[in-house]
Amino acid sequence: MNKMKYIVYLMVTTLIMQSCELVREEYNKITPDNFYQTEKDAELALAALYYNSITKVGTWSPGMFVQNINSVQMASDIAAGDMVMCSYGTNPWEYLRTHQWEESRGYGTERLFKYYNHISNARIVIKQIEGMADIPDAKRNALIAEASVVAGWKALLLYDWYGPVPYPTEEMLANPQEIKYPERPSNEEFVSIIESFLQKGENLPKADFGSGFGRVNKDLANFLLMKLYMLEAGRTGNAEFWSKAKEAAEKIISGGSYELQSKYSDIFTVSNKRNREIVFATPSDYSFNTNMWHAEALPNNYPSALNRGAGAWGGYKILWSFYDTFDQKDMRLSGIAASYTTDSGLEITREKPFSNRHGLADGAIPVKYEPDDNQVGFFQGHDFIVYRYADVILSMAEILNELGETSSVNAPSTIQQSQDGELLSSDGGNTALSFLNAIRVRAGLGTLSNLSQSQLRDSVLMERSHELYCEGSRRADLIRYQRVTNGNGYTKFDEDPNKMLFPIPVGFINEYKGNLKQNQGY
Repeated sequence: MNKMKYIVYLMVTTLIMQSCELVREEYNKITPDNFYQTEKDAELALAALYYNSITKVGTWSPGMFVQNINSVQMASDIAAGDMVMCSYGTNPWEYLRTHQWEESRGYGTERLFKYYNHISNARIVIKQIEGMADIPDAKRNALIAEASVVAGWKALLLYDWYGPVPYPTEEMLANPQEIKYPERPSNEEFVSIIESFLQKGENLPKADFGSGFGRVNKDLANFLLMKLYMLEAGRTGNAEFWSKAKEAAEKIISGGSYELQSKYSDIFTVSNKRNREIVFATPSDYSFNTNMWHAEALPNNYPSALNRGAGAWGGYKILWSFYDTFDQKDMRLSGIAASYTTDSGLEITREKPFSNRHGLADGAIPVKYEPDDNQVGFFQGHDFIVYRYADVILSMAEILNELGETSSVNAPSTIQQSQDGELLSSDGGNTALSFLNAIRVRAGLGTLSNLSQSQLRDSVLMERSHELYCEGSRRADLIRYQRVTNGNGYTKFDEDPNKMLFPIPVGFINEYKGNLKQNQGY
């Protein structure tokens, strides 16, 4: 009996000990000890770096809007001040357009800053993958390169908006339990950090228009490097950055991944998704990564399947002052509604605008994407286009003009019939004008010639605005040359040059207990 009691006691004790061990191990939690074991683990960690800032399309709300890269596009173009607005009445969007943001009232400029932690997340993933001995070297290098380009991309977006952001040391990342406040690097140091991340993209495959669509790749890495170098060329006046931007652009063009579509409108159709003009787009479907452009832009009386079902909110407007800078023969105007007729037969025009929000009083409607009559509720079937090859072509025109050089690669040779029936063509050469005219001809406009450097600079910047409206480039373009088009020549982007950077959110300044320096002028 005593022996039996002893056996029972031993069994119970063993079970208790095992039970305690199960609790103590916490197998339901992900830790460095139990997660980074397989190639699948590394891929899952990498996928998490995309989520909710690159791949997930957010919507605008009264609490403001900057949730991801797509929302950054419209915030950037609204902040340019001269292109687009949001017709929700007196609201944060209009304060953003008129540059009224300040340290304590960011009007949406504060929403992106929190993503500086994402750079650290990517660095931690990279460090973990580097230590995984069971992954083949080629696969490990590709995973590290992908995480690096994601980190570099987010760092570039943050740098564009705020300048350098806090960057923890390797020791801080290795000891996250210790509360320390990393400093902001200098501009030069942070540019070097971004550059180092993006240069890892050489270990990635070229652009993929199939199953890998929506993931970073070698071509995108070069595109982002081009953007970084152009930003720095404008900021510093150092021609070396123009040369580095030229090298990155030439790699993209010579790589052969991309081509201009024959018609501008073809880029934005549902039937032509994932066309080869797209450098990057966030893949969209009706249940996830939903594209809500038309819900945001169209007035509620616009004749569309959306308004016959879910309705639209009458947000985005192209300012009439910007609309008037277009040549009326420009085929890109097909994506801008300057008039429309409602289902009830009411004709709404600039002269008879009906209302500000659900009409044309504030401006024309940037339809941009082809209306999707098969959309589900607010959600249309288009991928959300972030970067396009046309941007590379126009960037090359700008770069060559600034350097006074020709390129080692040629511009696309484009042919188009104008609205007057004239057959137009570009020369496919390697000069700044060759690259500019390739885009103009595609839009049904005649070629330019015999321009001075200053005249060509103005023409390139105007062409960029007409080609890339509502795609997020306008603010950066104007800042690069510290100018804004106002119809009467060029002035500074803002009377206060400090407005070229947004303020660090005051909450972060307080959290850092004096260790985080605010941007100048705030």
